[in-house]
This record gives sequence, structure tokens and C-alpha cells, in this order.
Amino acid sequence: MQETDTLLEVNNLKTYFFLDEGVVRAVDGVTFDLNQKKVVGVVGESGCGKSVLARSIMRIVRPPGRSVEGEILYYRPGQNGTSEETPQNIDLNDLPIDGSEMRNIRGSEITMVFQEPMVSFSPVHTVGSQITEGILLHQNVDKKEARGIAIDMLRRVGIPNPETRIDEYPFNLSGGMRQRAMIAMALSCNPQLLIADEPTTALDVTTQAQILELMRELQAEFGMAMMLITHNLGVVAQMADEVIVMYLGKIVEHTDVATLFRDPKHPYTEELLKSIPQIGRTRQTDRLTAITGTVPPPFARPAGCPFHPRCPKFMPGRCDVIEPQLDNVSEDGSRHLVSCLLYSDATAEVQTDA
Repeated sequence: MQETDTLLEVNNLKTYFFLDEGVVRAVDGVTFDLNQKKVVGVVGESGCGKSVLARSIMRIVRPPGRSVEGEILYYRPGQNGTSEETPQNIDLNDLPIDGSEMRNIRGSEITMVFQEPMVSFSPVHTVGSQITEGILLHQNVDKKEARGIAIDMLRRVGIPNPETRIDEYPFNLSGGMRQRAMIAMALSCNPQLLIADEPTTALDVTTQAQILELMRELQAEFGMAMMLITHNLGVVAQMADEVIVMYLGKIVEHTDVATLFRDPKHPYTEELLKSIPQIGRTRQTDRLTAITGTVPPPFARPAGCPFHPRCPKFMPGRCDVIEPQLDNVSEDGSRHLVSCLLYSDATAEVQTDA
């Protein structure tokens, strides 16, 4: 049964890309939920399906890709915000991608900050025109009121002289200012869920810290939920309440952020944490740990556990035969889901050539 504070529930979501060379299973059976006003971090190496998962929720995956199975249940909060109200249950995966209902939700109730604002913004339209377009589409205001809302949002995200900046083009702004403008556009309609896909990519460390602090302040101010996609575990430690670790389109571990850093269970998570630079490490004695091997090509996925060719705890005859499932390994009743045969009693017969 759905909890009263659940905002988004994803069940067995599969998004595949059908190419001439074969089928790419970018998201392959992902299940998780996200509560209101919470931040969930999604981490993993490049190519593990993080961005495709975000685009699947937004319903902006274009051919040859499409979601072939699963549910994306969005529980629209009641208008008065009381616990007695029953949230409206909407399966986003059943809605036409360009249908009116999905278009009303996308950009208004569920918004996204894309990975590279220079590419996401149109270079031939001003920043203000692109922000006000969404405001006019989703709110009952005129152009003057929309411009006022856009200027106020630019001011709230820390852009100086917003009355002037609103009429500038994206290429007139620095990388940090463009990212702030992208956040302003995403928040202009007061969304219930903000999906941030690598929001600090290509920014210097000082600007990264400013953007992350800004997002944390705005998340608390607006009371929205956030799905933060990143490969930086330091960002997750600073921002997230829960963490989802993905590998080859699957969730391999899901727990709260404190447990993940204190007691990681999946070998892939352990290897990711070992690769983080630490204070006190010396060049002469300590080297950064690198995960053995590389992510397999999409058309040559290994049988059994997808991580087994790179796993330091590989068990021959099990890991290369049995596909593990997410199980709760917590001993105190909390949620710590891990997809690993080290914590599973699953068995299977190993087939040999006769």
C-alpha cells in the first residue's frame, strides 16, 4: 500500500533502445520510491543508466528508445496538503508522451535541470523568453506577470542584476550563471519533484559548492523532493537522504546515505568508495583504487550478475550463472536493499556441454 508521504513510485521500469546492432537495455527493471521533501541520490559510472532513468520519468526518451514495461506512479498531492486527502495516483508510463496531461505535469509539477545548460538552452532566444515560456504555459498569468516571476526567480538563485540579465542570451552568461538560470527555469512553477542531472558538471569547485548550497536552500524553501543524479559521492554525502547505486541499468544497492558510507554491502559500492581521495593519503605509499576492467559494451552483457567480470569477490559457478535480486539485508528493520549473491541463498544448476 502506498504511504501517505510517497511522491513517486517506480516499479520494474524497463527502457530499451532498439538499434540495428541490437537492443540496449539502458534501464532494466528498476524499482524504487521517493518520498515528499526528500532527496535521493543516484550514482554510478558513466553508462549505467542514470540519465535514461531520469528521462524515462520525465517521458522525454525519444525513438529508437522507449519504456517497454513497468510503472511510474506519481502521487499528486492534495490541493490542501492535508493527510486526510487521497493523492491522485497517475501512472506516467501510461500517458502519451506528447499528450496534454503529460505536458501539464512535465515542466510544472516534475521538472529537470539538465547536465549541460549551454546545450539545453536555445542559443537564439534570450534566457528570459525561455523561462517565461514555461510560466505562461503552466500558470494563469499574462506576459508582464510572467516576466516579473522570471526576474524574481533569477534573483532568488543569486543572479545579479536580474532585470538586465533576463534579456541576455545564454552565451552571454558564464557557466555558473547559466546553471543558475537553468535552476530558475526549473523552479519557476514551484514543482513537486526536481530532477537534477549532474548539475555541477564542468563547473569549477568554488562554483560547484555555490550551486549545491543554492539547491539545498531552495529544496528546503520550496519543500520539494529532489532526485540528484551524479557520479560524485561527495555530492551525495552532502545533499542526499537516500542513495541508489546503479550498474548496467540495474539498482545494485539502495539505502540511506549514512548507512551507505558506514556499511556498504555490494562490492561495486565498496569499490566506488575506495576510489574517493582521502585527506592524509600520501603519494608515495597510497594510490587511488581503480575498479578493475571497464563497463561491458551494451551488446555483450555478461550472464548472471552484471558486475561479476570486475568483482573482487567473484564466486565461480554462482555469480556468472545466477542473476541476483534486490533483497533487504538490514538487521534492524530499516531498508538496505542489495542485489548480490553474497547475501542471497539463490541457487541454480550450472549447465555443461554434454
